[in-house]
Amino acid sequence: MIVVGVMWGLHGPLLKFCFGAGLTFPQVAAGEYLIGAVVFGVVALATRAPWPQGDRRFWLLMTSCGVIGSGVALFLFWSYQLGPVPVGATLLFLYVPFTQLINFLISRQIPPRLEIISVFLVIAGAVLATDFVSSASATNLRGAPQAILAALFFAGFFVISARLGAQSTPAMRSFYFSSVSFVIILAVAFLFHWNLLAPPIISWKGLGWLAVVGVVGQVVPVFLLVKAAPKTGSGLGSILTSVELPVAVGLSAWLLGDRPRVFQLIGVASVLVGIGLPYFLKNRTASYLMK
Repeated sequence: MIVVGVMWGLHGPLLKFCFGAGLTFPQVAAGEYLIGAVVFGVVALATRAPWPQGDRRFWLLMTSCGVIGSGVALFLFWSYQLGPVPVGATLLFLYVPFTQLINFLISRQIPPRLEIISVFLVIAGAVLATDFVSSASATNLRGAPQAILAALFFAGFFVISARLGAQSTPAMRSFYFSSVSFVIILAVAFLFHWNLLAPPIISWKGLGWLAVVGVVGQVVPVFLLVKAAPKTGSGLGSILTSVELPVAVGLSAWLLGDRPRVFQLIGVASVLVGIGLPYFLKNRTASYLMK
């Protein structure tokens, strides 16, 4: 799950290169899911992965993951195109408490205290690390509703994918998710008259960046997510993937020249502490009990 967060942290800055090449957010979203569907389909065929033999509940969960996944990409990329990335990235971190809230509504069980503390550390660190306070002006908040919706969809994807168990192979599940998401994006684009065809001014370099973000943002993290989520659970999994933030801040400074301030580094440290806290105290307690 930590590798998933690293890939998504790299994904954010790379999106800027796609938008700079003239691609729109629906084109990037559709392109990513198309690349994912093709790659996962080839892998499933090459490994001769069997078609899942699940019941109605299983297929309902599978289809729901695909539909919800399309909402994450569409709303998040839309937010990035309307306003600054720091604002959208910070609001996306609402998926951590959203995940805990959805789990509570389903199970009626309060999350462990360590996970609640971790959530607060991650959210506070995200606010500092992305310089949200100074970035959140009236103009820059145009994409805020889309980012909040993306966070809610993201939390739903975590919760549902963690309940799929080990039925079917990760490649086959990833292929199904990507295919359903691609079809949903096509339907939405048709409904709102969005142009998904790349205009002539887009160079091969722009399409190359699209291929890169497709692998970094879709192929690698989705495969690892569907493989690891049933093992970690949605609550802990959402915390571990928060490593996305320090990676995004560091890469933005390197690739885009956005030099972080001192309080942003403090925010990154807070996120890292929030990520590692459950593991550190859990292992410490286990070691104490073994003595």
